[in-house]
Amino acid sequence: MALGDSRASGPLVEASAHRDLCLRSPEQNYPAELARLIGASEFTDVTCSAAKPAHVLDTPQFVGTRFAPPQIEALRADTDLVTLSIGGGGSNHLAVSVRCVAIAPEADARCRNNPRAEQLATLGIAEMAPRVDAVVAAIVAKASNAEVYLIGHGGSVGHRGCWPNLPLSDADAVWLSGYFDRFNQIYVDAAARHGVHYIDIAGASIGGGHDACAPDDQRWFEGILPRSPAEPAHPNELAMAAIAEMVAADITAS
Repeated sequence: MALGDSRASGPLVEASAHRDLCLRSPEQNYPAELARLIGASEFTDVTCSAAKPAHVLDTPQFVGTRFAPPQIEALRADTDLVTLSIGGGGSNHLAVSVRCVAIAPEADARCRNNPRAEQLATLGIAEMAPRVDAVVAAIVAKASNAEVYLIGHGGSVGHRGCWPNLPLSDADAVWLSGYFDRFNQIYVDAAARHGVHYIDIAGASIGGGHDACAPDDQRWFEGILPRSPAEPAHPNELAMAAIAEMVAADITAS
């Protein structure tokens, strides 16, 4: 069972297959890749672009021609595996990131020293933490026999900029990737509290040189000017495959 937002649904990765504003890529997002890897006999994907924690828990989401029911309603008592990407929608990611944008090559926005950027980062993390925790708690309660995998954020911004695709100074890129590390503590804490698995895709992406400044054949995440099919600042097909492989490896190890 796959729940979550655009980082799971895969907007524009497989654009010809989109049927509504969920922008789901049914064969090339990481839930589909994972289902193939583990040979799942049954698989349900209700991920939806722009989903917020409330859209998983109890609020229908408008998707252009209809309202998608709360995603958690798709869970059953016999569900044995759940993946979840949530928390980007409604976060302060955009408000923080735009303060780091350099307007020209070699420019430096110095968001790392911007009190408002730090305030937004701190506030956004504090506000999103209980929302994500509530989603994980509800999933564990409804699908008590399932192994739950919580996928972290970040991975596009590494420790370097590359104007104009990732228009940041190197120093601001380091700060911004650090912000995502801090945001990911939400998932680390929720995973520990509820006994679920955490997948650190940002660490794998940045540590392996797969951020948005990497060459086309090594880049997992796009910048603001995608060079592979994907929404800006989102995982491309290589990232989807990598996430699926990380979850499958953990399943095998467990």
